[in-house]
Amino acid sequence: MPSRFRHTRTASWPRADGMGRPDSRSRFGGDCNDIRWESEAECRHCAIRGQALFAALRGPDFEHLLVPIRRAPIPAGTELYREGAAAHAIYTVRGGLLKLVKDAPGGGRIVRLLGPGATTGLEALSTGLYWHTAVAARPSDLCRIPLDVFGDLREHHAPLADRLMAQWERQVQSADRWLAELNQGTVADRVQRLLLMLAEIEGARIELPPMADLASILGTTRESVSRALAELKRAHALRRVAPRTYECDPEVLSC
Repeated sequence: MPSRFRHTRTASWPRADGMGRPDSRSRFGGDCNDIRWESEAECRHCAIRGQALFAALRGPDFEHLLVPIRRAPIPAGTELYREGAAAHAIYTVRGGLLKLVKDAPGGGRIVRLLGPGATTGLEALSTGLYWHTAVAARPSDLCRIPLDVFGDLREHHAPLADRLMAQWERQVQSADRWLAELNQGTVADRVQRLLLMLAEIEGARIELPPMADLASILGTTRESVSRALAELKRAHALRRVAPRTYECDPEVLSC
């Protein structure tokens, strides 16, 4: 992990527990006010510019619109915003991984993982509220886009409106796929499908989420996930290259 992400946590960062639930000690109702959004996003030089919301905005007429966008490194475990809270911004993932947690009986359930190029909090543009709790699953690099930036822009700039719709459609498709592939079948089948999804985000070398997160995503126990992973290692579908980091064989996983 790049060194700029290390040793950045402050005493007041809100945290999440091992199952992805927000820590009850967190005192923030909306998006986290303690994250230091100090760096300008430098949208023109962004490595994921082609995937980001404002890729269609080019030229001096739009530079002033990008000024309020800020970037920050986010330590793992940081709660970005909380379900049901009044929304003030949406967020783009430049690097790392976010998990979206939905309140459920008995505790939170991880309902989605978001990697580079993904945008979260889009529901705020229509409802003014966040539908999930967003937590950094690992050290991440995010951009914060205040809702004020959108204003008349999405009404008068068709390419941006199209891009917002495309991002929304991708989120709906992702949610449908999550339900279809990770909530039915044996635990072994669901683990394989989840690993394939992670490979789509990260490539052949993937960093596994903590065992508690895997169990929350799949709605099962840590022991069941551990047994399924052990079987995949014996089948050479996974090869450990570093702590919690594996090279995976998509062909074997797809069998």
